[in-house]
This record gives sequence, structure tokens and C-alpha cells, in this order.
Amino acid sequence: MDAIAKQICEELKRALKSSRMSYLDVAKALQVSEVSVKRMLNLHQPLSISRMNDIAALIQIPLSTIVLNAENAVSEVPTYTEQQDSAFCQSPELYTLMTGIIDEYLSADELMQRYDLDKQSMYLYFRDLENVGLITLSEGLEFKLSVPRHIAFGKHSQFANFFKNQVIDALKAEVQDINPEDNNVYLISSKLTLTEEEFHQYNLELEELMINAHKLSQSRYDCAERYNEYTILDMGAKGAFQPKLKLPGPHSSIKR
Repeated sequence: MDAIAKQICEELKRALKSSRMSYLDVAKALQVSEVSVKRMLNLHQPLSISRMNDIAALIQIPLSTIVLNAENAVSEVPTYTEQQDSAFCQSPELYTLMTGIIDEYLSADELMQRYDLDKQSMYLYFRDLENVGLITLSEGLEFKLSVPRHIAFGKHSQFANFFKNQVIDALKAEVQDINPEDNNVYLISSKLTLTEEEFHQYNLELEELMINAHKLSQSRYDCAERYNEYTILDMGAKGAFQPKLKLPGPHSSIKR
């Protein structure tokens, strides 16, 4: 199902609710049945641009605004909820399982084999993940992922902060002594004079590069042996953080 079309329907339904307009009101205005309206707005039957425009006109919102809101919603990076973040903090092994499910598409059998788990333990872990809305269990140990694979941690995530500090320390040790001939490691540092808007735009462009690289990485789960693993960390903040240089005084060779 097309994500944009689905989100447009959600935007239309939200706008109808805000306007206190029922499906029956829409059905009367469009001269169709109420069932048809429900089916169209749930994409169970075709919803044409003409129909979208008719509904937008009823709620007095330009269709272009509805579409723009839908595009913005789809493009936003999904983040773990506070409940999910708390679950990872209380049981870090749940995040270990989620990385295997998301990044490597591991099945229950593969997870049990990798971590030497029996079926009872695997089922209980899956129930923990299901209870916070990360997966949906079906028959036996079959499950479906309930969140997008490009999900990330929010800015105020407690688990991400714990995880981040460990990554920073390990990566910092790795880049202390860089061989110029080594193409598998780099460190870039610069003090820039920018406006706040320019700094924000720089950050957004780096974030987009990271997201695209992450999606590309996830598409290679079935042939990972052909590639290398890399850890990339981008940081920046307002202020000058370079060490203060020693100021020159009277030359040491001058006798006093």
C-alpha cells in the first residue's frame, strides 16, 4: 500500500473529525453510500484525486495542504516511544533481539540458535517485545515487525544516551592514531563561522546522508559477507572547543 496515499487518507479523516463532519455527511454531499466513504478512506476501494478534492472542499482545506501534510508525515523519521525506550533500559537484551530482527531479518529459530535460547525463553522475550508494540506474535513463534525498519531513538532517549557514550569512547580510541593510507577510518574536525540556520541546514544534510546510508545498509542483510561494518558518529555544537594555545611571551633565549 502506498504510504503517501495511506497518509492522505489519515489526514482527511483527521480533518473531518476536527470539522465535526461525519462519514454520513460526506456520503450525502458526494451522493454515495456511507459504506463507500468508509471504504475509500481506508483504501479498500479506489480513492481518486477528484474524490480527494471533493472531500477537501467539504472541509474547506486545499487538497495541496492535505498532500503536503501527508508528505511531511511520511518523511519524518519514526522514533521509539518512551515505553519502548524504557523497556530497553530495563532489559537491554530486548534491544539486542530487535537489532537482529531489524538489521538482519533474523527469524525466531535463528535468534534461538545465535543466543542459545530455548522456545520458552524466546516466547517470553517475544511477549515482552509485543507488550510494548515492537512486534506482533501470530502462531507459535511466528511474528511480524510492528515498527518501520528505519526506526531511530528520539533526542531524549535514555537508552540511546547510555549506548551513545559507549560508542563515543570506543570510536575515540580507534581514531587516536590514523594512518593516512588507511581508507577505513577518518576524523574530520573544523571550527566554522555560521548562522544558526546554516548550522541547522548542515545538520539536516548530514542526517539525510546517514538515513540513506542506513537504509542502504539494511538492504544488504542477505549478503553481508561482501561488505564491511563501519561506525559513523557526527557531532557538532555551538561554541569553540579547541584547546587554548599557549600565548607567546618574552623569548626564553632573552636573558633578564
